[in-house]
Amino acid sequence: MEQDKLQDQLMRSYLENTQINMQIAHYTKVGANWRTTNMMPNENRLYFIREGEGWIHLRGRDYTPRRGQLYLLPAGMRLSYAPVLENPLGKYWCHFSATVGDINLFQMLELPHWIEVRDEARLERQFEQLMVLSRSNQVTAPLRIKSLLLEIISEYIEQSEEQLHLTAISSTSKINSVLAYIERHLAEPMTVEELAKLVHFHPNYFLHYFKTMMGLSPIVYINKKRLDKARRLLATTDLSVSAIADQIGLELYYFSRIFKKAVNLSPTEYRKASGKAYIEEKEEVWGPVE
Repeated sequence: MEQDKLQDQLMRSYLENTQINMQIAHYTKVGANWRTTNMMPNENRLYFIREGEGWIHLRGRDYTPRRGQLYLLPAGMRLSYAPVLENPLGKYWCHFSATVGDINLFQMLELPHWIEVRDEARLERQFEQLMVLSRSNQVTAPLRIKSLLLEIISEYIEQSEEQLHLTAISSTSKINSVLAYIERHLAEPMTVEELAKLVHFHPNYFLHYFKTMMGLSPIVYINKKRLDKARRLLATTDLSVSAIADQIGLELYYFSRIFKKAVNLSPTEYRKASGKAYIEEKEEVWGPVE
């Protein structure tokens, strides 16, 4: 159970630091030229199947797409596909990047390559919006595109939750062990040298490696995790501000200073704004119902 909780925390860390961008979105009824063998795409692909038949080969497995399925085809994996000419495949599709630091998110998370869509009409509307926004000159179009893509991917991940795992490939195993160590030791002082020793790296190389993987320096990442935990404790517990500072391994003065800089509220002001203070006052005035 503890291991499952830790894995969930690591996956949350990756998702919190994900940057997403779409290159193109379109609807296509494929022809005979929709055919490739052992291509290594640089972008992630979503295929929402609406009609017809086809064939996809990925990771040593053959798939036969059918109406109502949504495929997630990660970048960097050998991909082959071909149409069934008697019944051409029709699909909404988009190409996009999803990175944590310089690493593709789907190299870090293991997901099924397709799901059965629960609300086909809704997903169809989302793809139609992506197509319109991709051609729009509206200033906010990039934000709306990111919002739609994040929603689609979030629903994909949530529906795949039972099959969702951290990948065990060597390129991510070292960062996983570092992030797991950070999660377990938030209440203790940590140095770059200490973290570098965990993966047998020189501290200077470790700094570059960590930022490549996570998009943040180790110290910025650690303080971000500490402040995230502090916000949860302020909003959901009765612990004093001093006790919360102890739980995240910071001196009270330093904790208060960096919390206000990050949130624009002091810890006490944040607790009041979260509604925790109001709930406590109400219970104190009215008491328990018998």
